[in-house]
Amino acid sequence: MKDYYTVVASLPHLPYFADAERLPLTRLRLEQRLRMLDESETRQIYLAERLVGWRPSSTAQFGSGAKAIERINRSLQDISEPVLREFVEYRLDMQTLLAALRIRQAQRIPPGAEIWGMGSHVRRIEANWDVPDFHLSHVYPWLLEADRLIAAADAVALDRLLMEVVWRHLSRLADTNPFGFEPIVAYVFQWDILQAWLLRDADTAKHHFKKLIDEVKHVQ
Repeated sequence: MKDYYTVVASLPHLPYFADAERLPLTRLRLEQRLRMLDESETRQIYLAERLVGWRPSSTAQFGSGAKAIERINRSLQDISEPVLREFVEYRLDMQTLLAALRIRQAQRIPPGAEIWGMGSHVRRIEANWDVPDFHLSHVYPWLLEADRLIAAADAVALDRLLMEVVWRHLSRLADTNPFGFEPIVAYVFQWDILQAWLLRDADTAKHHFKKLIDEVKHVQ
């Protein structure tokens, strides 16, 4: 689908997640809008959601460790839309950085030959393991704050920080081509953030954080 105007115009305004009291449209209504796209575009959006959606179950099906990374890489090959692929790679880089922070907080040595992350920053992270921001805060200015929140076991604040970072990234993406595929991609993933924010629960978030730390400690 080359003319995205109809889809973009059909999407109601999405309020900033921290200010919202409800979703402006249901998941069913959102999927109805997405069905106006070419089938390949819709399929790729759904695959991207499975890979980097905010809901805890998004990547659970891929498992953990080296085999999970291989499965994610294979799935990534099926995303050919450049805008969507770039966003997925951005989110996977973010997840790799967070994994590195958690591993280091658990007082693990640099992963080395072990396959533990993916993306363009893995080797740089390993080479700068003892540097607080891995020499990457010029690209990811939120890194040191995320490190502090992980150390404080403040999962709720960490979630909000990351949501804010990704929300701003998506807003900039949407502005690059207001009536193209970009704002549709941005809308889907901002809707996902908003839903996660409205469903947030402090106790659940803390339990999820503990589970992540425990998984890191038991990585072989």
